[in-house]
Amino acid sequence: MVEAAPGAPLAIILAAGRSSRTAPAHKLLAPDAQGVAMLVRTTRTVLAATAGKVMVILPPDRPELARLLDTALPETPRLETRIAHNAQDGLSASLRVGVDAARAEHAPALLVCLGDMPLVSAALLEALLRDHAHFRAPATAPDRGDGKPGNPVVWDAAQFDALAAVQGDQGGRAILRALGPAVRRILARPEELVDFDTPERLAAYARFCTNPG
Repeated sequence: MVEAAPGAPLAIILAAGRSSRTAPAHKLLAPDAQGVAMLVRTTRTVLAATAGKVMVILPPDRPELARLLDTALPETPRLETRIAHNAQDGLSASLRVGVDAARAEHAPALLVCLGDMPLVSAALLEALLRDHAHFRAPATAPDRGDGKPGNPVVWDAAQFDALAAVQGDQGGRAILRALGPAVRRILARPEELVDFDTPERLAAYARFCTNPG
């Protein structure tokens, strides 16, 4: 794990979804070929970047997710979990928890990661954080090669009000569209940006064995 610089952005991992598309299996508990659960892999990668505190946003009814992190990543000072008590409202509920935490920490920005994107590299996260630190764009996101921003996203503090106002089961996609060319885009490898949210993709994740980072 790395040491974060003072005044670094807060990082959150959105992990409060119902995982309904992979039911009865919960995607974030699914292991890769080395037995590493998806949520653990994602969290380790975010901890390897130079964000400040790393906060995993969990649902109120899945205590096994918190236990998983406690077991896999004990005594990790930068790591914290928070409960999205209105998780049934969708991604927006988790975003509000993260924005509230970022405001409380007086963070200059918020790095928003998705728990079901375990192949995102620490190198990509670092590139996003460095670009935001230099340009202070309203949002900095990966570009798959089609010119469109995707996840994960570094949101400048100037966008916290807009993020907190999002409703329903959506993240910041509409805000990114509204910002248009003001969004800084970092070219990323498409294979890093896969979300594992179907039974078929979970089967592919179960065969994955490359070390994270």
